Amino acid sequence: MSFAKNECQQLTLEDSMFSLTARERRMLEKSWAKPFAEKIFPLINEENFSVLYSDKASRPNTPVNMIVGV
Repeated sequence: MSFAKNECQQLTLEDSMFSLTARERRMLEKSWAKPFAEKIFPLINEENFSVLYSDKASRPNTPVNMIVGV
């Protein structure tokens, strides 16, 4: 896998957030996920992980901030 930085922090149109009920959305707002997404997730510096990937042209990596977030 070659390294490609994730420049996009947007939700997709198929994101599971859009199918949540009002109750589920309230629970999500009160959980650890909201502060994590707003404060920690954007601070994950993907460039630090680039040394773990090949320099050869190949399939791009899964965004590192998404892997760490999981």
